[in-house]
Amino acid sequence: MQKKKLLIIIDNLKKGGAEMLLAGILPEINLKYEVILVTLTAGCDFNEDQIVFKERYTLGFNGKFSFISCVAKLRKIIKKTAPTLIHAHLYYSSLAARLACPSKTPLIYTIHNELSKNIFDTNKLYKLAEKLTIKKNHSIIAVSKLVLDDYIKTIQITRKHFILRNYISDEYFNVTSGKREFSHLKTLRILAVGNLKESKNYEYLLQSMIGLKKDSATLDIYGNTDYESYPAFVKLIEKHQLNVTFKGKVDNIREVFSDYDLFVMSSKYEGFGIAAVEAMAMGLPLLLSDIPVLREVTFNNAMFFNLSDPLELTNLICEIANEKYNLNEFSAKGIEIAKKYTRQKYIDALFSIYDNVIQKS
Repeated sequence: MQKKKLLIIIDNLKKGGAEMLLAGILPEINLKYEVILVTLTAGCDFNEDQIVFKERYTLGFNGKFSFISCVAKLRKIIKKTAPTLIHAHLYYSSLAARLACPSKTPLIYTIHNELSKNIFDTNKLYKLAEKLTIKKNHSIIAVSKLVLDDYIKTIQITRKHFILRNYISDEYFNVTSGKREFSHLKTLRILAVGNLKESKNYEYLLQSMIGLKKDSATLDIYGNTDYESYPAFVKLIEKHQLNVTFKGKVDNIREVFSDYDLFVMSSKYEGFGIAAVEAMAMGLPLLLSDIPVLREVTFNNAMFFNLSDPLELTNLICEIANEKYNLNEFSAKGIEIAKKYTRQKYIDALFSIYDNVIQKS
């Protein structure tokens, strides 16, 4: 039987969250569908054998003034390839897909974060463009309930929608045992993961470390440091002689999880918070900012702190050092919760959504 054609469009194939999510399942998608892969730009950080497709196109996007020509190119590609279904990821690719997609072709676009905070608050025209380009043949996938609720509240247009939470790599389930034992920890080794974006709220983390005794805890931060905030963070660390180290980027963060006792995330907002799920899978108890999405994806299996005052986290770390919390219980429960986020479960749910949308189009 001939495969149905699936056109997938995404901004590029640089290694971001949405891009890694897609690259990790392209081989399985290609087994069921004839994949037409379209990117706005040619950027790619993956090996060629990771990017599986039948046909591939690049639209040549090089700034907002090239956007209309990209839409025109995408229309020609859609007309030429006649896909059964179109699936778009990220804001600009989704906007281009909605403008180019024929009314008889079903289109799904995935929302990976709270667009009210990441896109619509920067320019009111983006919000207007979103509202004007949504049609009856369009469906929505959101990576969390929070992301979906934010979108519906902001755009005030309801279309067929699904929640499909992200997955973590199979590597996190290929360890002999993720179970950890925590007792009488002299110095708490704390790990944070993520680039130095403003939303990650690293200043809060550093401020929380100021009130700790010198040898009570260490904090290592993994992620790209090529941000304007980095020099100021270094000065703050030096001024207060904090036990904080920026480790930079690593190719496989899973390999370092076993070196730590706790995982911390102080984000102001997240679309999903995949690093927290990865940490759970590796048996690390979680210290998380008390925002709805992190409660959602962890099923409340974390020690939460309020972002109103860095002392909230300082005091929480002190309580952990004094063995107020059962870290072994958080660890064991987290390993079980993480099993909800396997790649196969994600693929099965995604194909179910595809079938649903195609059958009802």
